[in-house]
Amino acid sequence: MDLLQACAESFERLLPYQYHIIAGRKGKTREFTISFEQADFHHLAGLHKLTDNVRFMTGKRAAIMQEILSGKLTLSQAQKSAFFQQMEPRLRPLAHLEEFLDSNEIIFRYNAKIHMFSVIQADYLLQNEFDGQAVYLFLAQRMGDDTQVCRTFFPKEDKDYAEGQPRYTLLKKEKINRKTGEVIVQYDRLTPKIKKEKDAVSAPD
Repeated sequence: MDLLQACAESFERLLPYQYHIIAGRKGKTREFTISFEQADFHHLAGLHKLTDNVRFMTGKRAAIMQEILSGKLTLSQAQKSAFFQQMEPRLRPLAHLEEFLDSNEIIFRYNAKIHMFSVIQADYLLQNEFDGQAVYLFLAQRMGDDTQVCRTFFPKEDKDYAEGQPRYTLLKKEKINRKTGEVIVQYDRLTPKIKKEKDAVSAPD
């Protein structure tokens, strides 16, 4: 399995899930939910940068992800593009996107006007580390939905996208499996400690 296919398989595992996040700053809270669709993978993997490669640029984006999963589209085909180096840095972190989201606690409210050098439009910026390097995940409202889509994802290079952005404190994060209904509380500063302890004592063995 090549790295591009590994990224697609990793992203496919996220499709049944949503992350519900509550964050606060200066006494005010914000809530948002991150959802996943097959078509999202195309931009996250940087495939939109391969403008000289017809196979990656034509057809529905969800179908392109399926072709990567099946092995019809491969990393070696992407490497033939003159622009491959523009997408390559995000692939290794992308294969660990679920781990990034599971462990992330750094949340910024993103204001594009602060960084006039960038064309990225987003509502939130999540920052985490991969192999000792900061990695950015930008979130924006999904069209026709009240959830947030993972808009773009890449390691920090010269530009610090977090600079000047208001940082929020993570208050609660839940990982929800929409198929089974299972809710995993990954972080919780809102539920009083006493209630947590009572729930733990009263839980069946």
